[in-house]
This record gives sequence, C-alpha cells and structure tokens, in this order.
Amino acid sequence: MPIKKVDDGYYLDERPWGSSGKRIQKKFRTRAEAQRYLNYVVTEGEQKPWSRQREDKRRLSDIIDKWYDVHGRTYADPESSKRKLDAIALALGNPIASQLTANAYSKYRGKRLESGLKPKTANNDLTLLKGVYNKLISIKDIHYPNPIANIEKIKVQEQELAFLTHEDIEKLFRAIESARHPHLEIVTKICLSTGARISEACGLHGSHVIQSGNSFKVTFFKTKGKKNRSIPISKKLFEEIPKKAGPLFTDCRKAFERAIDRAGITLPDGQCTHVMRHTFASHFMMNGGNILVLQKILGHAKIEQTMIYAHFAPSHYEDAVRLNPLFKLHHS
Repeated sequence: MPIKKVDDGYYLDERPWGSSGKRIQKKFRTRAEAQRYLNYVVTEGEQKPWSRQREDKRRLSDIIDKWYDVHGRTYADPESSKRKLDAIALALGNPIASQLTANAYSKYRGKRLESGLKPKTANNDLTLLKGVYNKLISIKDIHYPNPIANIEKIKVQEQELAFLTHEDIEKLFRAIESARHPHLEIVTKICLSTGARISEACGLHGSHVIQSGNSFKVTFFKTKGKKNRSIPISKKLFEEIPKKAGPLFTDCRKAFERAIDRAGITLPDGQCTHVMRHTFASHFMMNGGNILVLQKILGHAKIEQTMIYAHFAPSHYEDAVRLNPLFKLHHS
C-alpha cells in the first residue's frame, strides 16, 4: 500500500509511474489528506508529463557540458560559445538547471545591462542559453520545459548601416597603398566585389578560385551561415588573385581597420569589419539589383535579413505608386 499508518499520521511513499518515474514521499495528518495529494499528483502528471520524471538535479554547468558534447562542437566557434555559457552559469550561481527561473535570469540580465552590456549582446546570450535547453529537450535528455522560454529579447533600435561612397572607396585604396600587409588590397577588392566578410575572403584557398570557360568565380567555405557560397567575379579580379595551392592570404582585419583610420573615414562603433559587406549590398541595390539575388549572394537564411538594404533600390518607393491596386483604374 502506498499510504501507511505511522505513529504520528500517515506516510505516502509511491512511484505512480513505475520504478523509473518520480518517487512521492510525504507525511500527512490523515489518510484522506494523503489520498487527495496522491490523486492531485497523478492528475498533474497527466497534464504535465515532465512532472512524472525523477527530479533532474544536474546544475546549469552540467547541461552546458552535455550540450557542448552533443551539439555545441558543431558551432563555427565552439570554444567561444562554451566560454560565454560557462560565464553565464557562474554569474547565475550555477543553479540546478531545472530550477532556474525567468525572474532570476531577468535580474541577472538587468545587472549586466546596468554595468554596460550592450542590448544586442544580451540578446545573443539569451538566444545561446535558450538553445542549450531547447537542444537537450529535443533529444529527450531534458524532460521539463525550457525555464527561460518566455523571456523576450530586448527591443533594440535598428542602427543605420554604414557603407562607403565612391569617394570613400577611393580614399580607402589610397590609404591601403601605404599598408604593410601584403594581402590587404586584394582582400578588400574581393570583399567589395562579392559581399564577403573579411574572414571569408582571408580564408580562401587556391582551389576556391575557379575559371570555367569565360566565367570566373570564388567559393566561400566555413561561412557564418554554414552554407557554401559561389559568387561570380570579373576576369580582371580573377587575374589579380594569387594562383597557388593552399591558403592564399593571412588575416588582415587589423590592417583594414588601420587603413580606414588613415583614410579619415568615420564609422559607427562595431561596423568597421562589416562595412565592405554593407557597401557591396547597398551599391548592389542602388544600381538596380534584385533583393532575392542579393539574399543568395550574402548567404542570408531569411529574406528579413536582406530587407534592410531594400530602401536603397531606386524604385523602392515609386513601386508603391505603380503597383498599388488603384493604379490601373486611374490610368485606364
């Protein structure tokens, strides 16, 4: 019998869902109270299946380690993601993972924002930690709901994306002439011609630059979106790219930042390394490019990411007049 008479009342000791399920142990003043509680637990278990499981006492650092083993290693920069998660766990006091609350995480986030953390970084951290729970839930390693699932990202004011004008580009190449880095000029040309990130261009190998008849292209591997991208280039640019096996360039991000400074070009904080990508996309649209083609070139998974450049299209607003449903009625 799950309910037994003891000296000072009645003791409930039961596993309603078998030996692998949660064990219920509790003392009551009367048998009726014990029975009511057992009925409540069973009903709750029908509505919330995760409550039937044995209590998961793993701490946040434990599930982060498990996530890293089963999924985190596949990230583009797994060590960096793991360090961020470990730091979050430490700052939260490394609680039992199932007992982390939305309130506790929100308070932690609020203190970090007060200390100067940027909202965008806070949103990235939240997405990363949510992903740990979601991945382990999906593989049935965790049997309870994601405790921070309902925490919303901070609304961030959309920042204007800086891009280089034709005059800026001329200044930049003049500044590059005095650069010590041997690959800076050609890497800059590749980025401005393809919309590639500096890291992608610096990562090119000889085998990634291909001529097929009268067409030429470069293929970027190990991209942020984890999809390879092949982009056509001009014959002139193709001929300027070194022809050799293995890696073609060394990292030149710092050299690029110094060239931007020498050129006297002022950019918003955090946009220097991406300004060539933004420049390609902005000029592509200003010159009449198709937004869907741009999405493919940039490797964006969602069109919403690419739509930030849509306003550069020459007919961006004019189309609202020409394509609205009353246009033909008024011009027939």
